[in-house]
Amino acid sequence: MQRSSLLLTGGLLLALFSFGAADALLVDPMPAIPAGQASSSSASASSLASQPEEIPLPPSSEAALPLPEVPVPTPVDVLPPPPPSSETPPEGAVTKKSGLDPLTIVSQLNFTAEETDQRSLISAVVKEQSLVTTRVLLLNGDRAGLLAWIETPNVKEVFLVLKDSLHTLFSPEVRDLLDEMQSPAGKPPRNFLTFLDPALSEERFVFVRVRERLYEFHIAPGKDEAMYTLVEALTN
Repeated sequence: MQRSSLLLTGGLLLALFSFGAADALLVDPMPAIPAGQASSSSASASSLASQPEEIPLPPSSEAALPLPEVPVPTPVDVLPPPPPSSETPPEGAVTKKSGLDPLTIVSQLNFTAEETDQRSLISAVVKEQSLVTTRVLLLNGDRAGLLAWIETPNVKEVFLVLKDSLHTLFSPEVRDLLDEMQSPAGKPPRNFLTFLDPALSEERFVFVRVRERLYEFHIAPGKDEAMYTLVEALTN
């Protein structure tokens, strides 16, 4: 009897052992990872998750763009201004005021004039660019605009060439275009041309041909009143 019991117990143990071994063969155990390697992998994953993706930024739109070249078939050969005359003009005649110094007027109106390499549109239509004076104007330390001028006996020819060239330069966005001959009371007649074209500049362009001078003004946004005061002072 005792022998039978031992045989039965041994059989049960053998069966349980066989079943456990088979079960172990069916289960695919996870491979063991050393503690140091597991810590390193976790840190790398955390670093990648927290690192923001670098997105390339577009170039700054605040960079000032130079004025495009004005297409001119043949630049004007400018005649130098004649020396001032000591003769008294006839009664009722409009004096030329060739001695008027624009920079003196600029200073009297509290502008600061600085030399610049920026080309004016006038300088693009004449051969003798040295006869064109160009200054950047500041008011209380802020840019108010730009002033350029030329004095020549054939100033009307320069103005007409400039107008023809501007027609090919305008973009479809040009607006507030005014081109007229003006005769202000008590002042000499003048050609007045102004426009806004965002494709060229955020500043307004104003051209005034009076006597033997052609002025070019660029008026910065918000500086209209001060700059138009300068326009009137220079074209008396």
